[in-house]
Amino acid sequence: MTTRGYLQEVFASFQGEGTRVGERHVFVRTAGCSLRCRYCDTPLALVRTESVRVHRGAGEPDRELNPVTPDQAAAWVEELDREQQAWVSWTGGEPLEQAEFLAEMRPLLGARRVYLETAGVNALEMGQLASCVDFVSFDLKLDSVSKEGDRRAEHREFLRACQGIERMAKVVVNEHTDRDELESMARLVAESDSAIPFVLQPETPRRGRAPRLPQELLEDCFRRARRHLPNVRLIPQTHRFLELP
Repeated sequence: MTTRGYLQEVFASFQGEGTRVGERHVFVRTAGCSLRCRYCDTPLALVRTESVRVHRGAGEPDRELNPVTPDQAAAWVEELDREQQAWVSWTGGEPLEQAEFLAEMRPLLGARRVYLETAGVNALEMGQLASCVDFVSFDLKLDSVSKEGDRRAEHREFLRACQGIERMAKVVVNEHTDRDELESMARLVAESDSAIPFVLQPETPRRGRAPRLPQELLEDCFRRARRHLPNVRLIPQTHRFLELP
């Protein structure tokens, strides 16, 4: 039986975060997430909705009914990337909460590479989906920033589940960042694989204004992470500056 999934929106744009910034992506944003991170920039995707928005051009998006089949989702990707030049980004919400649906979609995407953006706390589902993705971008949840509690044990299990896949760790930082906590996250990543890029992402203020964090804070966060990992970068959300989706 075909598994149906809940999506929030599908659109084509450019990757605005992390080490693959600037590359062309078709974003398949799933609907529903068990976490409630304080800085979440996609609150409309936190719950399952009756419809999914499909952005086909510059005007208002079309609305299609949820839940959708893998074939429907793959057809929208094809419509937005007929030359098969874009990555397919599974984002959310939390995509791994719908792993079975995404696994059924994967063979329908042709030669396109798949980029998974996840909170990095669903180790079991990551293991089930490992053969379906080419790149994993996972958030490390600092309780001092996200207010989601201590997630280090879940992150550790997640790192085991996605071994062998190209991946990137991302940490959102703001003026409340506990620097010792951040360093412990960098140490955790290094214990799994010191080659994983570690991206410090300043929290983007509401309405997309430029982050304004003290240079001393950013320098210290970088220095602490660099004690454990050789590839540490400071990269903001570039799509917010360009006013792109």
